[in-house]
Amino acid sequence: MQLAWKQPLLLMQLLVLTAATEECEKEPAEAAGSSLLQKQLLVHETAGAAFRVTHPWDKHIFVVGTHHKAGSQLLRNIMAHFFDILGATVSCQYDGHGDSVTSLNRENECTLFPAPIRFHNHISKDAILQMKKEAKDMKGDLRGVMIVRDPLEMVASSYCYHHRGAEPHNPMQKGIPEMGPEEGVPEMAKRMLHVIRDMAEAYEVSAPHVLVVRYEHVTHSPEHFDASVEKIMEFLFGDEITELQKSEIRRAVRVEDLHRASDLGISAENRFNHTNDEADMEAARAALPLTPADLYAEYVKYREVLGYS
Repeated sequence: MQLAWKQPLLLMQLLVLTAATEECEKEPAEAAGSSLLQKQLLVHETAGAAFRVTHPWDKHIFVVGTHHKAGSQLLRNIMAHFFDILGATVSCQYDGHGDSVTSLNRENECTLFPAPIRFHNHISKDAILQMKKEAKDMKGDLRGVMIVRDPLEMVASSYCYHHRGAEPHNPMQKGIPEMGPEEGVPEMAKRMLHVIRDMAEAYEVSAPHVLVVRYEHVTHSPEHFDASVEKIMEFLFGDEITELQKSEIRRAVRVEDLHRASDLGISAENRFNHTNDEADMEAARAALPLTPADLYAEYVKYREVLGYS
């Protein structure tokens, strides 16, 4: 089974791997282990080949779907480890939002360059249905993972995040830094409603091609984090990747576990400013009942849809 992008991607992969091999020969021995491309080559060579002629994305479209304050950076960073270790050399993102899920050739707009590995920071029902149709038309298959979170927790998190001025150019932040929780949390509930609606509608059409993981489960403990990683790996790749690759993925993603290695992983680094102080979250949660009753009822409805009732 071959998709339309297979031949150009294989050529690109061969060129990148050839260049990486030449570059690796120039590096001192002590720096060799730190190179992303060398790590990829090591996994493939140890598995018995200098490179794989075929990859899972030669016959599937892969999508990583997230929403604002649902754990978008956490899932994106986890999946970036997956695809880098598996040797992916190109990906794209939708609408220029967020980063993508490969270290190489990642600044592509999916509507203009529909790479087989995609990141969608505002995944929606329509987007999932369109990708399912696209994969079917190309005689391929859609495989994806998306993360969901309790909608009320997302409101509290979004208020805390924007109250400290984390994204000055985001329209959702306008005026929020000057608002206390009593005023700011109900206002944020208004601004976040379309995000929650998109998440709930995407959730309803996710099966059977898109796996849903819950932020609360991924972040509950190191054991829950590991179980989530195993679930994602099995759903997306099954026996299409080697045991060595699986082992490398397990080792690499641990730095994104907020409990296990907060001083190492991208997901919890303070300079990225995506995690909130628990005291601030408690104050935001206490203000949630101040949300207008009709709006709060919408959140109750979407919590039920998502399984948080």
